[in-house]
Amino acid sequence: MKIEQVVRQEKQAKVMLSCAALYCLLGMHLYLPHLFGIGLQLPFNIIGWFFIGLMTAVGLWHWQRRLLTSRFWLGTLLASGLLCLPFFYPEHNTVAGHALPRMLGLLGGLLFYLALQQCRFNGKGRRYLLYCLLAAVSIEIMLGLAQFFLLEPGNRFGYNTEVRSPYGIFQHRNVMSSFIATGMVLAVYLWLNEIKSPWRLFIVKSCWFAAVLGSGAMLVVLLQSRAGQLGLLVGLLLLQPLIWQTLIKTRSKRLLACLALIPLGVLVGVGGLDAFDMSKRSLAIYTEADGRLDIYRHGLRMWLDKPWLGYGYGSFEYAFYQTYADWRELTPGAPALFTEMGHPHNEFLLWTIEGGVVPLAGLVLLSLLVLRLLYRVPFAQALAWVGVLSPVFIHSQTEFPFYHSLPHWFMTLLLVYVIDAEYGQRCLLPMPPRWSRWPVRAWSLGVMLFMATGLYSSQQLTRYAQDENRTPAELKAVLNPWIWYDRSAFYRRHLQLKQALLTADGPLLRDYARWARHFILHTPRAGIYYNAALALWAAGEQAEAERLLAEGRRLYPNVMLLRPASIARSRSRLARLEPGLAPAELNSLIPLYDNLRPAIGGAY
Repeated sequence: MKIEQVVRQEKQAKVMLSCAALYCLLGMHLYLPHLFGIGLQLPFNIIGWFFIGLMTAVGLWHWQRRLLTSRFWLGTLLASGLLCLPFFYPEHNTVAGHALPRMLGLLGGLLFYLALQQCRFNGKGRRYLLYCLLAAVSIEIMLGLAQFFLLEPGNRFGYNTEVRSPYGIFQHRNVMSSFIATGMVLAVYLWLNEIKSPWRLFIVKSCWFAAVLGSGAMLVVLLQSRAGQLGLLVGLLLLQPLIWQTLIKTRSKRLLACLALIPLGVLVGVGGLDAFDMSKRSLAIYTEADGRLDIYRHGLRMWLDKPWLGYGYGSFEYAFYQTYADWRELTPGAPALFTEMGHPHNEFLLWTIEGGVVPLAGLVLLSLLVLRLLYRVPFAQALAWVGVLSPVFIHSQTEFPFYHSLPHWFMTLLLVYVIDAEYGQRCLLPMPPRWSRWPVRAWSLGVMLFMATGLYSSQQLTRYAQDENRTPAELKAVLNPWIWYDRSAFYRRHLQLKQALLTADGPLLRDYARWARHFILHTPRAGIYYNAALALWAAGEQAEAERLLAEGRRLYPNVMLLRPASIARSRSRLARLEPGLAPAELNSLIPLYDNLRPAIGGAY
């Protein structure tokens, strides 16, 4: 290899490491006002994707040379192709565009992983990447403890001091808990594999690892998250063989002291729950069943009903409630489930229900590829790496961390990259065509530009939604409405509905109803049924309004907004609309559904 290439790769690795450190130490933890939700509806995810685009550009800017990769990445490329294939099924995916962000997120992860491989980190560089992850976890631990113990009512972060769920930047206790649990298991792993020279630096690192274990254990208890606690327990159990080997070899009292901080942190966390009178909730989460079992049972029924092609990408929520309503009608005494659920709380179920057996094969292949990486690794070391990955994997089988939190996706990619770089089989790809570097560069720069404009636009939309005296001009001024496409479309159509109701514009009302019929195919909110029924009644389409309302009641029998009393009250007020009524006054007269709620399991 030429000396110039070596120097360039070393410089490239330093720049990549600097970007990763900047993201882990600062970008990941920036708070901006938002409207809650998942994915790009949360500003810290937008910031994260900006950094992913930046690091992809750093790694792949010199795309024209031969690319270093691994057999694992090539296998992952095949598995990703299986995951994406159902997206292109003809005459099957009427709302596949709703799943496009998921496909782009997968592509972004593949390119970011390939960019990491081009930096050719040595063992020391890979260890620094793990330190960056641990630093990010440490900052989130400090933020979570400050939320629980220090923040007062009315704080500028919108943190609810009565609920006292220290969710960090993630806005959700389970997401925060699995992130902290992964950091704790990683801290133990780093301690067990730490190079003990120079001695003073090792002492400092040992204190850092110990602080993460003690404070992290306390926070996991305070978060009262079963997924996080189970992931932490499994991860620590899988580390036991490596811990035992290290204790036999070194007889380290410092390691024992560090590990003893975990039960000590648990006891302090239990004391914190009692101090703030939260022990009843703590006991209830272990003794009361939630709706997940019902979701899993019906999700399995859906897959068995359409095992080969699935229901189509992007259609899970609509298909779930439609098929559950069919099953409930045939099953006396079956309960109605909660509303606004856009994910079955299990990653394998989501891909299988929407795409059938092909994406299931892709997910199984991905899992086997990770295990194959560790096949030739010493058994205790392999178990330890599985333990590090366990908290996020377990969480992905009980909720949807990768959609809620980009840091979880980033953390998983970095961890798997380190495993692959240390134990995987490398290979060089042929030099790509010169023209191919421009699409790759355009992707990286396009992601950065989209996220930069999207971050500003998300603040515009947040101010618009929170302003009681909102105007159409504010909505038109949004720089990048595609960042929150569904909400932007909802707000635009809501303005149309209010204008049409005030002017009794029949064509405009029917146009709103047509949009609503398509919207509910991927996001069947009860409020959309309600608004569309009002629009059809105002347009004189009585039969169609009743049909749409009957469908909404069938899907959501417990929603108050769709009950006859609520509908009758709204219809009577609709008939008495006074000419010249201002749009801002309409919602106080007729309670329209004016805020698109996020999917259940999202932020609160």
